[in-house]
Amino acid sequence: METEAAVSDDSRKELDSIQRKLEDTIEKMELEALAFIEATKKFTSEWIKREIEISVNSPENAAFPENLRLHNKNTGESNLNLKELSLKISGIVETHLNHGDYWIHKNALFQPDSSRDYIEYKKEKILKELTLSVRRILGCATEIFWEEGEPENKAWVKEMGKRKYVCFLRFSDEMTASLNHYFELLEELIILNHKIKEEILRMERQKV
Repeated sequence: METEAAVSDDSRKELDSIQRKLEDTIEKMELEALAFIEATKKFTSEWIKREIEISVNSPENAAFPENLRLHNKNTGESNLNLKELSLKISGIVETHLNHGDYWIHKNALFQPDSSRDYIEYKKEKILKELTLSVRRILGCATEIFWEEGEPENKAWVKEMGKRKYVCFLRFSDEMTASLNHYFELLEELIILNHKIKEEILRMERQKV
């Protein structure tokens, strides 16, 4: 009985240790997810500012400047309020990215599988979904400064009544770095979840 109790105690300590590592990994994943969101805000702001500059100075909009919400009719220049733009973009990004649909560490229904194929599948799925969301974010953000709708442009399509950017899209270095770190932690999360499952099963067998 003493041996059984000692084994059980060791198993409990091992399980507690793995659980602490799991919680630490989840905290790190949350930080990387937030870092990606902040990097996306910066990326979107810089992208939109370039688009506004191009739009304000384009020949098409020189003829019809009233199409631009940010056009100042008195000066003929953009009346862009950088602080207001930043706040609006921040809200758009938060709405699209700051929820559990993309971030597996927030998903209570997450079912771990430690196989390499599963890990790569989850990475690919997250990247695909985030890329699609960023395309939609850019579409929503451009609506900040277009009054009636942008002239025909193959870079955009309408999807469920919303604009979506469809041309080549490359994440910023900051976005890529955060996502890569998140994926590294995702591997740890899956492995630790699997270890916890195995340890619980081992403890159950000890009771028999």
